[in-house]
Amino acid sequence: MDLEFRTCKFEMDNKAYLKFLLENHNDLNLTYPFSMSLSFISSPLILGKGLLIINDDPYQIIGVTGFVYGTSANDYEDKHICQVEIVFLKKEYRCTSLFLKGLQALIKEVKHSNPDVEQIQFWSSVNNQELESLFSKLSELPHSTKTIVNSLALYTVLFKELEFFCNRFKFVSRI
Repeated sequence: MDLEFRTCKFEMDNKAYLKFLLENHNDLNLTYPFSMSLSFISSPLILGKGLLIINDDPYQIIGVTGFVYGTSANDYEDKHICQVEIVFLKKEYRCTSLFLKGLQALIKEVKHSNPDVEQIQFWSSVNNQELESLFSKLSELPHSTKTIVNSLALYTVLFKELEFFCNRFKFVSRI
């Protein structure tokens, strides 16, 4: 499977990003009202970056990633933090190797667009065993944390540790 990780730079990319997420809204498992969910999924296009994950054969979007620089708690002034707002892959494409390729693409884009990032963070439902299994490897990295807030888990990982972790799997992808 030939994949392209394309940064949303043009209006057509932004439209494709939002259209994909809206078409798959019911599968996103967001626990918020639609208006708040829309804010989360669209904020990367204003405050950060969106990435389209495209399968070249057949040419179709199979997933997206969206992240912002900074946190709402600090009015997005803490740009040394990259907060991943959304990651979604169509179910038939979900696998460890694509997860690793996605992490590698995220790291590459963050290094390019904001080299001052020191930390990556993201939220996840505590009730999703599939995600818990996936994220457990990241929570084992040095200086990473997992904090439970209500029914959500906040994961934080030092950028350099995540980069080191992903570099161990360079053979997986040449992004």
